[in-house]
Amino acid sequence: MKAILLMFVFIGVATSVKASGVKVTPGKYHDDYHLKLELVSGRYALNTEYGYNEGGQFEVFVPKVNFPIAAPNCKENIIIRMPYSHDTEANKNLYDKLNASENVTVTLEINPYVSVLSVEPLELQLENCNVFFRQKNGGYFNQL
Repeated sequence: MKAILLMFVFIGVATSVKASGVKVTPGKYHDDYHLKLELVSGRYALNTEYGYNEGGQFEVFVPKVNFPIAAPNCKENIIIRMPYSHDTEANKNLYDKLNASENVTVTLEINPYVSVLSVEPLELQLENCNVFFRQKNGGYFNQL
């Protein structure tokens, strides 16, 4: 019984720690959640079928075990998507680094597919299996 209780306490603490690096920005209609994530070589894969597309769009697969926010509805991977951008230079530079299997720290937008399980301490859970690279003013924005 003690082992089960300790395991439950450990899981609860681990979940709280997972969201500790998330920056919450209050918005007019909803809060925005941003996260810095280091994509480590060998722990991510580019979607080579999708490739690099018009507007600098591409996708990266990260095994959900390597993603810092719980995603119980996902079977295997979290898909990080680069949305269409007007300025694609930063997108292409990032894509080239990922294609070369470099370690890269990126900034993600966790909205809109996130549920807030607890505000204090912050605990989040992904509802779907995808998140986006952060965008601002029509381009990739690699800052919190």
